[in-house]
Amino acid sequence: MMDEGLLNALVVFTLLNLTDIVTTYNVVNKWGAGAEANPIARFIIQKLGVAGLFLLKYAGMTVIIVVGLLTNNLETSVWINNIILGAITAWNSYENYKLKREEKSDT
Repeated sequence: MMDEGLLNALVVFTLLNLTDIVTTYNVVNKWGAGAEANPIARFIIQKLGVAGLFLLKYAGMTVIIVVGLLTNNLETSVWINNIILGAITAWNSYENYKLKREEKSDT
């Protein structure tokens, strides 16, 4: 059976990844790949489109899992990622809000 702390970390990890994908997709779909702040993500989106977002997510998840397994502390590795991903998702949400306000002021 999986440790409760790791299970909680993975649930939060999953929700944050889904939220990150949705908020990033909303901005990129509306304002183009140039609206992506991360230059690596922007390049991948320009070359591969939305599929590139998933590729980037899977690559990131793989790194987190490998680091966690190599350090014998997967739970901490996932929680550290959750903190970073939470900040990214908050920023994405702010950008969505800001762009939506600009759109309303133009009408």
